[in-house]
Order: sequence, then C-alpha cells, then structure tokens
Amino acid sequence: MAVAIIDRWALCSENAKIRSICRPEVARRISVFIIIISILLPVPLFVFFDNSSGLCGINPAYNVAYTIFALILIGIVPPSIMVLFAFLARYNLIKIRSRVRPTGGPSPNVHIHKRDHDLLKMLVGEIIVFCLTTWPYPILTLYNCLTLPIKAYKSPLRVAIESLIGFIIQPLLIYTYCCTQFYGKLLMNMYDRW
Repeated sequence: MAVAIIDRWALCSENAKIRSICRPEVARRISVFIIIISILLPVPLFVFFDNSSGLCGINPAYNVAYTIFALILIGIVPPSIMVLFAFLARYNLIKIRSRVRPTGGPSPNVHIHKRDHDLLKMLVGEIIVFCLTTWPYPILTLYNCLTLPIKAYKSPLRVAIESLIGFIIQPLLIYTYCCTQFYGKLLMNMYDRW
C-alpha cells in the first residue's frame, strides 16, 4: 500500500522523470522486488531457532527480535511512508493548481479540483484503514513481549482474554485490511459523511 501511495505521488509530480515511475513495466519490477524482499526480510529471525537439545526450540531473545521487527516493519515504517507521500501528493496537487492563474488581476486562492480532492480523500482513507487494521498487531506483539516475564502469574481469565484478543487481532484485522481495498467507494461515502 505504501508503494501505491508513492505511485500516486509520482503521478502528481511536475517532474517528468518522477512521473515515468508510473509505467506498468516499472510497477511489475517493483512488485517482484517487493515479493522477494517480503520473503527475505524475516529470514534473519531463523537465527533464533535452536535445535541443540534434539528438540526444535526458540531462543528467548526471539520474542524481543520479533517485537522489534513487527514494530518497525509493520507499525512504523509503512504508515510513515504513507503519510509522508500523501502530504507530498497534496503539495504537488496544490503546486500544479497554483501555476494556472488568470492574467491580469489579483491572484485567487488556490482551489483543488474535485478529482484531486477525491484522490486525497482516498489516500487519507487508505492510511486510516491501514493504521486501524495493522497497528493492533504490533501493539499486541509488544504487550506479549513485555508481559512474558509475568506469564506464570497471570490468572486463567486474563490468559483467556489475551488469547481472545490475539485471535481477533491476528487473523481478523489483517484479513480485514486485505479485503477493504475492494470497498473503496463505500469507504469514500462514509468519509464524506464525516
């Protein structure tokens, strides 16, 4: 999603070289690159698996490493990139509209056209949906890592509640984010009502 927002920023750019990023062959190459990076990025986490006792076990440092991995690569980097390039797209649209001015007379305020305004609403909606559906997972991972030392002291009710929350957050919200892309028009209408 972050790359899609970067693509929309490039599409709004004044610079022809930046706009050339929006070609289909470039998008295919970037998609292949993202797939390869997504496969290779978690490979260093395999260092934390231990088979020295004859049983496959996880080194206790794995929880800390995975928590850092989840916080940075799921909770911080993508939303930051998305917000940055959404602001840059807005800046580009305002800059493009400010160049078109009538000759003679006072310079009017710069207004963004409806199409451009819809693009900005779509970008903001994507960022909000992304944050609402993905941030709970890194937060849950951080919570589990921080409460791991007191796991033996948790009551059965607390363990059950945490398990239920984990069950809701892990599969449900992640799949919800993947499906929300198909409901763009519905989300835009909801955003207009707010």
